[in-house]
Amino acid sequence: MNCLSWNSRGVGNKPTVRDLVALVRATESKIVFLCETRQSAEKVRRLRARLGLRGFAGVDSVGLTGGLALFWCDQMYVDVKDSNERYIDAYVRVSPSAPMWRLTCVYGEPRTENRHRMWATMQNLKVQSDLPWCVIGDFNEALWSFEHMSATPRSEPQMQAFRDVLETCNLVELGFQGLPFTYDNKRRRNRNVKVRLDRAVADNNWRNLFSAAKVVHQVSPCSDHLPILLKCVADEEKV
Repeated sequence: MNCLSWNSRGVGNKPTVRDLVALVRATESKIVFLCETRQSAEKVRRLRARLGLRGFAGVDSVGLTGGLALFWCDQMYVDVKDSNERYIDAYVRVSPSAPMWRLTCVYGEPRTENRHRMWATMQNLKVQSDLPWCVIGDFNEALWSFEHMSATPRSEPQMQAFRDVLETCNLVELGFQGLPFTYDNKRRRNRNVKVRLDRAVADNNWRNLFSAAKVVHQVSPCSDHLPILLKCVADEEKV
């Protein structure tokens, strides 16, 4: 079972939609999370047929900022427990005989001074369920200095706060394959900024369910963020 997460920077134009459809088909993704849709949830819902994913939950954008969407294959059980401008929180069962687990898809606080709110939100989510937990999306923050490349170094306390909340929530980095940075502002020379902002993290219970899981960075010309693919392989699916 594959899960695709992408800060698409809008899904209101044809090239982005075409690329999204191609990505979903190529990766055989059964769950797709989009952030920064920059569209109403009702407009984004209309993509279900093109993606071949009938399940949907969405959060409206505010003008041309924000907006979240979660699509899933209707053969899966997905129960959306809560959603707002920062996350969609759902319980997932891949098949009737498979164990239930929790998926939280996030779009972190864009403004540095408000990032503590996202960390508080994650801690609040942590205590709401004991299910195996995976969190994926654009956290809008790096964990380490080597994940940020620009003329201006990233604040160490800023990154430490992110590391602290992952430790508090018992969430572990799942690593990745592919290009090292998921965000590129595409400016030239010393104005260029590249950061690894998009990732998947999970607790040990989830990692025990999907011990062969891996994250692969995809490529798209339609956004300044790379799509990230979480490939979940349950132990009983291995051959």
